[in-house]
Amino acid sequence: MIQITQKLIHLNRHNNRLDAGIVSAYADIIAKYGSIDDAIALAQWFLESPADFNGSLLYPIMKHGNEKLAKELHNNCFYHNELREGIPDDILHVLGYLGFTDCTEQLISYMEADDWGLSMSACMGLLHLPCDPYKDLIKSKLEKWVGQSLFHEFLPALSFKCAAPEIVPRLADWGEHAASTDCNAGIILGIALFGTGQKDVLKHILWSPNWEAHGTGTGTCIWSYVSMQHVGLTFKELIGDIKHAPVFMEDRTELDYRLDVLYEMLSLKLTYHKQPIRFACQNNESIREIYQDLFSWPTPHKDESIIGLIIDHFGLQNSLLEKYYELRNRFELKIDHEIELEHLLHEY
Repeated sequence: MIQITQKLIHLNRHNNRLDAGIVSAYADIIAKYGSIDDAIALAQWFLESPADFNGSLLYPIMKHGNEKLAKELHNNCFYHNELREGIPDDILHVLGYLGFTDCTEQLISYMEADDWGLSMSACMGLLHLPCDPYKDLIKSKLEKWVGQSLFHEFLPALSFKCAAPEIVPRLADWGEHAASTDCNAGIILGIALFGTGQKDVLKHILWSPNWEAHGTGTGTCIWSYVSMQHVGLTFKELIGDIKHAPVFMEDRTELDYRLDVLYEMLSLKLTYHKQPIRFACQNNESIREIYQDLFSWPTPHKDESIIGLIIDHFGLQNSLLEKYYELRNRFELKIDHEIELEHLLHEY
C-alpha cells in the first residue's frame, strides 16, 4: 500500500474531515500510483461505512481491484439479489468495471430503475460485461425509448451491446431532434462506443447547439470528453476547425458556441483524470502541444492564436477573452509543473 493511502485512512480514523476536493485529489494519486493492496484497503473502509464513504475513492478500487475483490464487495452489498439499503448505487459500476459476471442479471434488473443514479450505474457496469444472453432484452428496452424526449439516460450507451453500427444515424437523429439536452449523455456515449468510424458524427455533436454537448449542469460535458477521446477526435482538429473555417467571418454566434465547447473540453483535459470505461481510448496529446496550437503566433506581427481570433471577432470586452486568458494561465501552471518534475527526475 502506498503512503498516500495510509495517510488518508489515518486521517479518516482520527476524524480529520477533509474537503471533498482534497479527497478527490488523493483518489487521483492512488488511482495513478496504487496497487491491489490500496484497492483492498479502500474497499474495507467502504464496507465499514458505505453511506459515509466518499464516492471519488471508488475509482481507485475500480482501477486496481480484481474479480476476487469484486466478489467480496458483491457479497457484502447485496442481499437476496437486491442492493442493501444504504449502499451507494455506484457500486454497480464498480462491479461491472471489475468484470464480475455473476452480477450481470442483477445489473440488468436495474437498467430501468426509477432512480437516475441506480439506472446509470447499472448501465455503466453492463458496458463492461458480456451481455449476449440479454441482447434481445436490451434492444427491446432501447427501442421502447427511441425518439422520446426523456428516458433512462444511459440506456442508449448499451446500443453497441445489442445492435450494429447501422443504428448510429437513428441515435444521432434522436439526439439532434427529440432528446432533451438534460438527458442525452448516454446517446453521445452510445454513438462513440461504436468506435473511430463515428469521429465525424461526434464532431458534429460537439459543434451542434442542438446537443449542448458541453453542458456542465448535468455532467454531459464529461461524457462528451470521454466520447471525443474514444473516437480519436483530437484537440488539434477542434482548434483547426475554429481557426480555419471561413463561415465564422459571417456567423459570430457559431464561433461563440464553438469556443465555449472547446473551453469546456480543454478544462476537462486539465482536470479530469478518470477512465470511467475501462476499455475506452484516451487522448494522449501533450499539454505543451495543445498549448502551442492554442496560443502560439506563427508569424511575429499578427496574433493568430485563439486569443487573437477572439479579439478580432468580438473585441476586448467579450467574456470569452477572460475565459481563455484564464485557461492559458492554467495551461502554463501545468507545464511549469511538468517541467519541474522532469528536472527532479533527471537530478535524482
